[in-house]
Amino acid sequence: MIAFSHCIKTALTVAGLFILTMIAALDAQATPSALEPSTNEEVWIKVAAPVAIDWYEGSCRYDHTEYQTFTDYENCIFQSLAQADNSQSREWGLSDRVVREKDTIYISIPNQKQPLVFKDYLEPFEEEHRIHYELQYYDKSHNLLQLLHTMYETQATVIVDLNTGRWQELYATNLKFSDDRTQIVGCGGKQGMSKDIMIWERQKANNDGRYTRLFSSNELYEQDYDDDKKYEVYEARDISWTSDNKINVDFYYRVNPTDTVAFRVRYIYAANNKEGKWQRVLPDANTND
Repeated sequence: MIAFSHCIKTALTVAGLFILTMIAALDAQATPSALEPSTNEEVWIKVAAPVAIDWYEGSCRYDHTEYQTFTDYENCIFQSLAQADNSQSREWGLSDRVVREKDTIYISIPNQKQPLVFKDYLEPFEEEHRIHYELQYYDKSHNLLQLLHTMYETQATVIVDLNTGRWQELYATNLKFSDDRTQIVGCGGKQGMSKDIMIWERQKANNDGRYTRLFSSNELYEQDYDDDKKYEVYEARDISWTSDNKINVDFYYRVNPTDTVAFRVRYIYAANNKEGKWQRVLPDANTND
């Protein structure tokens, strides 16, 4: 009798564990935050919840008429930019060389009397004439500084060599250098919505380190109108070199506008080893995404 009771108890325990396991599995399927990459290479990442953004300068409003004068509006914007840029400069250990004062970023270069100057511009009621710079990225190992240059509906990246003072502006964002530094890839500079892929190559005829455009394609922007890809997480975009002739381009999308997880859509570009011609290889450029 005792043995029989023990068997029943054991069976109930196993059954209970099985039920709990099934519930946990179903719960994991129902909760997006619990999703993990599956065998079919589906990849999800956690992302920050979207927030309402008044204006890119933080506390300043887009509508300058809320201020008593346009000068008050300018002061608000430039003070906010100065706080952000100078804080970033200190974090990178560049506060003695890279400084923002109101509407201007000054960059000191060794053995040069005058600093490089990048000046913002605002004008009331002229939205297309609004221009500003901000510190974006510092590559300490190569002493290269990147500034994000924002214009009306367009963004560019300014690359500054802090050793020589040479600089070049490329009309793209999310720039990534190849390991041998001979090529750069980035997304075209239309704010937010652009999926243009662009590649530059360092000039070989001279030694000034400048890059010329080698490849560009807007096929992703032209094709990507799927309903399940309308909530892109722009700040999660990622471009990576997997070799000197192969690039992964990753975009991430929320299923719902307030989700805190996003799924990845990956495109792969590669250059032909013989001709060096770049093209999309995955998904196949001839297929409909």
